[in-house]
Amino acid sequence: MAKDLASLFAFRDLRAYPLAAVHIIMATRLCILFGQAGRDPLPDLAVRMRSMDAARRVERLARAIQQDWPDPFLIHRPCSVRLTPDEALLGDLVVAAAQGDDATAITILRDMLPAETAQHLFESAIAATAAIQLAQCQPHRPSL
Repeated sequence: MAKDLASLFAFRDLRAYPLAAVHIIMATRLCILFGQAGRDPLPDLAVRMRSMDAARRVERLARAIQQDWPDPFLIHRPCSVRLTPDEALLGDLVVAAAQGDDATAITILRDMLPAETAQHLFESAIAATAAIQLAQCQPHRPSL
């Protein structure tokens, strides 16, 4: 029983996720923190992701999550490798999006969100993941 409770309350590790999921989780943290500070997260996200398109798509996903999530979306500090349960669920959603597995995405969100909302978040996650993967394939051009 103690092991079951320990696993129930254990925080998952950010480093266990693929790079696209890490980018989206970290970007969501920044979007929420920047929103609280009254700052626009797009310039910072564009630099981090080396793509304005990826930054816009991730910011849209973060905004949709904040709007559609049943409770405030809980985040850890940007420097933390531990994930809140909400962030871990987002990571799982991004993994499902990268695999094009809408059934899994709908299943992991079904207890929290209506199917239509879950489908919308899944589609936003697909767009953000694809933009991040495309940006990673582009050669890096250092600024002068």
